[in-house]
Order: sequence, then structure tokens, then C-alpha cells
Amino acid sequence: MESEQSQDRMQAVLRLPAARRYAYFLQRVAESGEVWGLDGEGWALALDDSGRDVLPLWPTPEFAAMCATRLWSGFQPRAIKLQELLENVLPQLEEEGMPVGIFFTPEGQGHPVSARELIDALSTPSGSLA
Repeated sequence: MESEQSQDRMQAVLRLPAARRYAYFLQRVAESGEVWGLDGEGWALALDDSGRDVLPLWPTPEFAAMCATRLWSGFQPRAIKLQELLENVLPQLEEEGMPVGIFFTPEGQGHPVSARELIDALSTPSGSLA
């Protein structure tokens, strides 16, 4: 029963508009202290509408695993600690001009943000949301 409720909740979150999934992502990451990417022989990347590489990130390994299909078949969820993300990964992406795709769904829809936007959003104390 718990697994069924969990699946229903996951499906409900996936149906949220991209901006709402982004807010959910920020909240979960602040609580857990980690984000999730897909790793195969390197990180899974997507393309944005301009043909630029995008690093997709998810709030939990379950959501990441749901997207390990088609081009990402065989990729596995891999955690990135929030500190590592803020101090190393996002500054490097910002330097390279690579955006981040937040919370892709199995259908491929994600919320695009710049690395700087994500640094700023994750560096804001979560207490300010109240």
C-alpha cells in the first residue's frame, strides 16, 4: 500500500508544471543536501532548444531513475552533495555557459536555469520561504 501511495505521489509531482517541479526540487534539495544526476560513462546530458548541452538534475534517485530510458538507458542515478554542487559543479558549468535542466520527466520536459540562477536559489536560506 505504501509503495502504491508513493507511486501515486511521484506521478502527481511529475504532472506538475515545470516551474512547480522546480520549486519542489529546491525544497527537497534543501532538505536532503544532495541532488541526483544520471551517470553512465560520464554524466547524462540533454540538449536545449538552441542545441546547447544541458546537465539534467533531479531531487531524488527515484525521479532520476525514471528518466534512465532511451538515450540514457543504462545510466544510473548518482548523488552530488549540495556543497560539491555549489562549490565545484555549478561554478564550472557557469564558466562553460552550460545551463542546468531541473527535474526532467520521462517525456523529456525540464525547467531550464542557468548555473548562476541555481547557485543563487540554493544559497537562499529555506526559512525565507515561510
